[in-house]
Amino acid sequence: MYLKKNIFTRRKIFNFILGFSCVFSSKLSFAEKQIGSPFRDRFQSYRQTFRIEPDPEEAKRIVRNIIKGREIREDLIYLKAPDIAENGNTVPISFSVNCSMKEQDYPKVVHILVLDNPFPEIARFYFTPESGEASVAIRIRMRTSSNIIAIAEMSDGTVGETKSFVDVTIGACS
Repeated sequence: MYLKKNIFTRRKIFNFILGFSCVFSSKLSFAEKQIGSPFRDRFQSYRQTFRIEPDPEEAKRIVRNIIKGREIREDLIYLKAPDIAENGNTVPISFSVNCSMKEQDYPKVVHILVLDNPFPEIARFYFTPESGEASVAIRIRMRTSSNIIAIAEMSDGTVGETKSFVDVTIGACS
């Protein structure tokens, strides 16, 4: 008598489905990491391979592009930074914008720049009237002694700028 052997057992089907789902999910997770990573992280391998030197002209161009020839308002933004930072890896700074945070008197964006870093723009902070107040305290990295610039772009189109020089003893961002 001829016995027919069943090649599709429950165990084989389960193993096939499990293997297929593992391969499919791993491909999706790798694709997300390549496409969804922030702009600065795209240069991480470049930074590790090549030492990037700061370009003062590039930093000045970034500041000019933010200000766009507008007149700078005095006493709009207050920046607090230490005179001397022992370690450039963690330099504490804080800023606050002198505004009422009502209707058209709030900052749309506040830019933090360190001119002598390889990538000068450190952070951008976006505000709305619902933010309550326009003040932030953060820690930044600095490569060497440099000016820290805070630029506030207000909702009515005006701009405020302030600078603070920080002397760094041990630099970061190499």
